[in-house]
Amino acid sequence: MPLTKIPKLLNTPLNKTYLTGVIRLQSEESSTYKNLISNIDLNRSIDTIDYFNFSDMDKEPKFMEFLNDISQDNDTIELSLIKNKVYKEAVIMSLNIINAEKGLLKEIIKDEQKTFGGSKLFYVNDGFDRILVMAVRGSMDGKLNMAINRLNKANEKIYRLNAKIKKDNMEVYMKRKSINDRKDSIANMINNNLKV
Repeated sequence: MPLTKIPKLLNTPLNKTYLTGVIRLQSEESSTYKNLISNIDLNRSIDTIDYFNFSDMDKEPKFMEFLNDISQDNDTIELSLIKNKVYKEAVIMSLNIINAEKGLLKEIIKDEQKTFGGSKLFYVNDGFDRILVMAVRGSMDGKLNMAINRLNKANEKIYRLNAKIKKDNMEVYMKRKSINDRKDSIANMINNNLKV
């Protein structure tokens, strides 16, 4: 069939109805179930935790991957502490985050990263798979504890978001239930029973 006749064939009443049905079916499928968001977790393996003392951050290559986050949207007091080389201890830890979720998790972490004054408690690297905590000598435990508390608050937000996603998924299931697709009941079973 010549290519010039295809647009005419698509415009016949029967094919318009068929195409509308396909579009409707695709839009129904696109409003399907959402995945839950994984919690923010730190890798607990000793090999992935890096603790070290330093005298000058500018001469330490381990800080290079964190420089963007250190300089962006940071409080002037925090930047002054860094510039005046007040920090002498550092911990770098690996984040366990699924790539597909990084955009949303970045926002959640960035919300919890700052103190009320606007200075950051910890920094995230460019690859968003490691965090840095810096402290004045002898105060690392307190600073690390504050950073972990903030990550726990981020996980509380994720828990609430997941509760909403589960509710939305149940609503989608109830709307689609009449289709009697076995995949819907499987997705619903996963939504109700899998612990994330």
